[in-house]
Amino acid sequence: MTPIALGPNRGKLALLLFVALSFVFGGVFILSLGGDDLRRTLTGWAAIVFFGACAGVFAVQLLDARPRIVLDDEGVLDRSLPVGVIPWSEILDARVQASGQNHFVALHLRNPARFTGKLGPVHRRLVEANTALGFEPLNLNLGAVNADAFVIAELIGKEAVRRREQETYRA
Repeated sequence: MTPIALGPNRGKLALLLFVALSFVFGGVFILSLGGDDLRRTLTGWAAIVFFGACAGVFAVQLLDARPRIVLDDEGVLDRSLPVGVIPWSEILDARVQASGQNHFVALHLRNPARFTGKLGPVHRRLVEANTALGFEPLNLNLGAVNADAFVIAELIGKEAVRRREQETYRA
């Protein structure tokens, strides 16, 4: 297979960074109003901390020159999933699912526990939430990538089937 490398959507990441920084400045503004209002103080600090963390994540992603998703002979690598390469032999199918305006490529895996077992507690909770919402345990988030989810899902599905057929033919 010819390797396919999907880079980040820098325009979208820059917009998200701008929005997050706007909320950080909003939090600073709220704090600058002064006074003894505990709710206002908590709101200001919450905006600074939460959106500051978001801004940090978006800045790192914006500056990372590596491709976010790679499809090659080894399998599928999504740098946002801390599981490494998912080999083609583990992928049964792929389909598009959506949550609001965000499209995901849901990976139907032979043995999802092989990969979810590598996750830390925070990512495991996210996997539990995904499955409770009807998603597969591992999904490729294409929100910050320049790619059509339907094209990627079809490509992954066809490649997984092609490789299974090759293995059946060899056996």
